[in-house]
Amino acid sequence: SGNKIRSISPSAFLELSNYLEELTIEFDPDTIHQIPDAIQVNLINLRSLKLIDLNLSQLRNHTFSKFRKLESLSIIKSNIKSLESNAFHSLTNLRYLNLDQNQLNDSSWTALTKYLSHLETLSLSQNQFTSLKQTDISMLRSLDLSSNGLQYIDPNIFPSLEKLYLQNNELNSLQLTFLFGLKHLTELNLDFNRLTFLPEKIFQANIDLQDLSFQGNDLNYLTNYSFFGLSNLQHLNLARNRLQFSVNSRPFQHVPSLKVLNLDRNIQMNLTENLFRDLSSNLIELSLQNCNLTTMNYSLNFLKHLQRLKLSSNSLQELPNDFLSDTIVAIDLQRNSFRSVPNLPVENLIDIDLSSNQISTLNEDELRRYSKLKTIGLTGNPLNCNCHLSWIKQWLKMNYDRDLVKFLQWTCAQPMNLLGKQLINVDEHDMSCEENNPTVFTSTDALITSLEVTSSLSSPTNDLIIQDMIFNPNGMLVISWKYFAKRLPKYYHLKIFDESTQRLIFQSLISGQEDSIEIDLSPYVSNVPLSSLVCLNILQKKSCRNLVLQSNINTFQSASLVLSTSKPNNIDQLFYLLGGILLGAIFVCTILIIICYCRLCYGSKEHQSREKSSRPFYYHPLNVISYPQQQSNNTSECSLHSSIDTTNHLPNDPYHIYQQIPSIHNCQIHSINRTHVLV
Repeated sequence: SGNKIRSISPSAFLELSNYLEELTIEFDPDTIHQIPDAIQVNLINLRSLKLIDLNLSQLRNHTFSKFRKLESLSIIKSNIKSLESNAFHSLTNLRYLNLDQNQLNDSSWTALTKYLSHLETLSLSQNQFTSLKQTDISMLRSLDLSSNGLQYIDPNIFPSLEKLYLQNNELNSLQLTFLFGLKHLTELNLDFNRLTFLPEKIFQANIDLQDLSFQGNDLNYLTNYSFFGLSNLQHLNLARNRLQFSVNSRPFQHVPSLKVLNLDRNIQMNLTENLFRDLSSNLIELSLQNCNLTTMNYSLNFLKHLQRLKLSSNSLQELPNDFLSDTIVAIDLQRNSFRSVPNLPVENLIDIDLSSNQISTLNEDELRRYSKLKTIGLTGNPLNCNCHLSWIKQWLKMNYDRDLVKFLQWTCAQPMNLLGKQLINVDEHDMSCEENNPTVFTSTDALITSLEVTSSLSSPTNDLIIQDMIFNPNGMLVISWKYFAKRLPKYYHLKIFDESTQRLIFQSLISGQEDSIEIDLSPYVSNVPLSSLVCLNILQKKSCRNLVLQSNINTFQSASLVLSTSKPNNIDQLFYLLGGILLGAIFVCTILIIICYCRLCYGSKEHQSREKSSRPFYYHPLNVISYPQQQSNNTSECSLHSSIDTTNHLPNDPYHIYQQIPSIHNCQIHSINRTHVLV
């Protein structure tokens, strides 16, 4: 089995024909499309034959005519869609038939049961039957019709049936009348059907029923007579329904022999103390997993034989002291909200599972009360692997199953140097304790530029002292320290706490070779003042510092603070510089305009009087020729030269031209100006 056979020689098994009684072969469905001749001809003495992954499509007449001794036949996952009427002819000794994972339907039912009057076990799981009708198989004891889409079952079928598996079908509550004819039924599975209620006294004929399962239906209530007649029922599975119970509900009063009850995943269920009162005589195991339970306000100590209780995947934080009787040996409390081991006065407890809770440490006295405890589950808890938990390693050696200890997944969450390590692998010398002596302090607002601490606070040990701390407004903190011991440690453990909430906001392991560190605390700095305590640890030695951050120079207890001088902001300097330049330019332009205007007025008077003495001191012309300047067409511009070409009117001797610079005011107001040419 497990090897995909692609071909079998016709002469195979010849030497084994008289000896081989049991054969299991798994084929390659792409290459084998019929039962090989080597099996049909050479192995006529087989008592058990199992064929997997044949691609048959149809079982033909007299296929097994030579297998007269065959008692067990399995043809699984072989794509069988139909059966010819004489397919199982001559299999008179067949007791077990398995045709799971094929494509048989209701039309195959007659051919299937025609010659199998002595059949005791029939498995037709994962086919396509929708109804089950009366047949001639009177000796059938076990029938599996799971995963077929079954909708109807004849009430008069299989009077001798003891085990019936009908999970994953389409049966509803009104189709359960077939149970009246199954008086010898001991096991019934109706998981994942369409049941919404249980008719009262529907099981009154099934007095021998011991195992009953309704998991994954839509049952929303049970009456006091839902299980009437099931006095011998021992296992009842009602998980994954929508059950709700009233205060006076007693649906289990007719199942006094019940030993195991499963009510998992009934998230709307409201438990009452009377609900289990009728189960006090024999109930051994009770499962209430994932039932949305937040508290257990009532006791179950009246269940005098209860040994196993499952309460995982709820929201429980504690259990009442008198919650359980002394008979309990195992309790499952996984995936709850417990912060410590429950205090239950149960002397016979052997196994308690507290995985995936909020337990960080264990008190040795908490486990001493459970003198017979052998196993405890702590996987998924945030364990603080310090000295308070070091005793557990010795307890494991003395009490825990030695073969299981190595598989424990108890992971340390604290201290930082042991984060992620398995507790069983941690050396007891590393499980140290540190005293916490927080000091009250305050912090500055966002106006601080920088702050330097130049003296240190007292330390629990003289070997380790934090010397200086410098905090900058960009969120960078620089810490320096001194360690006076001769031998440097392997590492320092730095912790920074939010003092108001005692929350650890930063921690880091630092090499023992270092004596300073720069830390980015910008994610924790805002406009709201933040008080924080900085501690540096080496095993049990610790030095802590607190700070006062303020917007002006201040001195706080046991520390002198030096506030650096504020430096001008570069942006402000640039702003003032540009403003000064602009104001200066405006002032200079104003002075120039005034000067030009005055000179223009003075020159006009000089031209009218034509007196040499009245000319400006910087004019020394020999001959002055005055030309009227042509008016510019564009009044927005000031023409500096005449548009008339004067080259023909000037003498050939060298000459100099002095032109009076027009004022801005004159360019804007007057349309005509004069140009003076010195010849």
